[in-house]
Amino acid sequence: MPIKLFSSSPSNNPGASFSVPDKEILKSTRDWLNRIVIGWNLCPFAARPTHEGKLSYEIVRGTNELDILSIVLGECLVRQEKPGTTLVIAPECCPDDFTGYLEYVATLQDEILVKESLVDDIQIAPFHPLFEFEDSNSAIDVWTNRSPYPMFHILREDEVGTAVQKLDGDASAVWQRNINLLQAIEEAVGGETEVKEVIRGKSKKHDEVIKRVLKSHRFSIKDGEW
Repeated sequence: MPIKLFSSSPSNNPGASFSVPDKEILKSTRDWLNRIVIGWNLCPFAARPTHEGKLSYEIVRGTNELDILSIVLGECLVRQEKPGTTLVIAPECCPDDFTGYLEYVATLQDEILVKESLVDDIQIAPFHPLFEFEDSNSAIDVWTNRSPYPMFHILREDEVGTAVQKLDGDASAVWQRNINLLQAIEEAVGGETEVKEVIRGKSKKHDEVIKRVLKSHRFSIKDGEW
């Protein structure tokens, strides 16, 4: 499957930490995406472009705000014209500060996409190692959006709309199914700590149990099964 990989030059971001090489960042991201996001069917917007070779990865290193925002904007402009989806991975973008990361997301959604007339064509889904849902009553739901590194998932609105139509127009069905699934997995493996270890790829002892849970939580949509 062809995958695009872009990386900004470390020299553009003096003083940033580059202790983890791009190759390892890409490997751990792809592993998480394939094992959890696609393997557990958490996202209806990831499997098809991955299987069709229309998922791109772009890595931007360092803490320079302009570099990060420019890379994300550039890929948004690409996606406005070209079908598919992109994960922009920004390892040094507030990895220990989810609130700080959300400021980047807000700037992109509320300012940059508006200024560039992209709001009708593009949306950006946030993923972060410390992701939290506002006003959530569940402790386990955060793992739907907790990723190995801070990321910006760039989606085309028309492709999102097509996926939602297959859910009879109810996008919340995705979230509710994922909550039910994660709660079932949590119960089956013995708690949130075990779920965390599985998602982070540090434990395989529950693989067979999780397979049974996934089988009982298949989510049917039009034109096939999700």
